[in-house]
Amino acid sequence: MKHRNGLLAGLIAGAGLMIGLATSPALAHQAPTSLEGLPLLEDVAADAVQISPHVPNMGAHWAREGDLPVGPIYCVIEGHVVCVEYMFTMEAFEAGTDWLALLPGIETPPISHIDVEFKAEGIEPNPVPLYQLHIYFAGTELLDQH
Repeated sequence: MKHRNGLLAGLIAGAGLMIGLATSPALAHQAPTSLEGLPLLEDVAADAVQISPHVPNMGAHWAREGDLPVGPIYCVIEGHVVCVEYMFTMEAFEAGTDWLALLPGIETPPISHIDVEFKAEGIEPNPVPLYQLHIYFAGTELLDQH
């Protein structure tokens, strides 16, 4: 358990650093108030397949089959990419796996916020303990509407 907590602390610290950089005064921005202007999935990954139905505050999840299980996975609402997701299994963390130079597969809009969630039971199609990293381009107020 101590090892897992250390991994979690490291992941959260890294995400916190990214959030701090993304929200520093020099980089601060206003989260979009509509989906317009966010990338369209058809422009980003026309060959992606839907891997989940609509999830509240995230949209449907789409990915290229070759990018799974890590990602990028695109969260899509009304055809617009509202976030990019990556999934990291506990087994890979415990093995000391590095994920370097992950590419989002898109020219990213400004980042609204980043969430890191631990899923003890995993999620389909990956039912093993894992962490999900969501990098959002839409703010929570806009996501709450969908």
